[in-house]
Amino acid sequence: MKLCTYELNGRRAVGVIVGEDVLLDVCTAAREVLRREIPNNMVDLLDNWRENKKILDSLLEDFDDKHLISISDVKLLAPLPRPRKIVAALVNTRGMLGGDLEKELKHPRLFLKAPNTVIGPGDVIKAPSYGIRPEVELALVIGRRITKAKKEEINDAIIGYTILNDVTAPAEAKEDYYYAYRRDPETGEIKKTRMRGPLFRSKNHDTFTPTGPWIVTADELNDTSNLEMKTIFEGETVQQGSTADYIFTPQEITQFITKFLTLEPGDIVSCGTVAWIGQSTGDPSEQILPKNTGTLELHIEKIGTLVNKVEPEAPGGV
Repeated sequence: MKLCTYELNGRRAVGVIVGEDVLLDVCTAAREVLRREIPNNMVDLLDNWRENKKILDSLLEDFDDKHLISISDVKLLAPLPRPRKIVAALVNTRGMLGGDLEKELKHPRLFLKAPNTVIGPGDVIKAPSYGIRPEVELALVIGRRITKAKKEEINDAIIGYTILNDVTAPAEAKEDYYYAYRRDPETGEIKKTRMRGPLFRSKNHDTFTPTGPWIVTADELNDTSNLEMKTIFEGETVQQGSTADYIFTPQEITQFITKFLTLEPGDIVSCGTVAWIGQSTGDPSEQILPKNTGTLELHIEKIGTLVNKVEPEAPGGV
């Protein structure tokens, strides 16, 4: 099934997409058809996913058409408007490593994105004057608390998948370099070293984490090993690849995280992006869009398309 969060007449609720143009108002339908209550926000729904999924499955077998709503009548929000946390993988494809260096990676490289950077379909990405780099990523949604998980436990904890745009301001990463005295791992000598700065600022502007348009549950999308991924800006394809390009699979990334950090229902794990087409620089981390105004379309096969406008950040921004 496809789980969504939508807003209609000031009311925010969880829905299930049941056709190209309609969704099911599951909260009202559960109450009126099954005499059951179901949470009206996604995190609460996932907190008791096993029981709530049974209710949803029952509803999809027997619902009244009066509980259907045209998608054109609602505003689709990010499926998880405020996830508990977002853990994202860095340089998880050759395209973002800049070459054949995957053997150098013994484990995934990770960073955090702030939950309040999340926006939904149709919302506006605010781009600073020095430009942004959109990154189409497969993101998984956690539906069960897991810590120090065994390999066989991972799939049971992943309730589904969505699209995440890991928007980045590359110029800020350069500005955040700094010097420190550090030991050279090759020679053991302590010397003044230029350090790559933290990615926090360049990854965490307001509006820098568009997600959506919905969550496709894992029972419907049980094979994510070779899904086409692409980014289109103003009608031109700027990124293209597939999940087959991933160095570490979604399951491997998730298991690695649980070695040191507990994952909870409502967490998002984003798995990394793919190569740029017509790359303008030998360093893929420097790639940016040609301008700060336009329409972005991020597509992942079997999930859908996430569309957002890009507009310049207002004067006085970061």
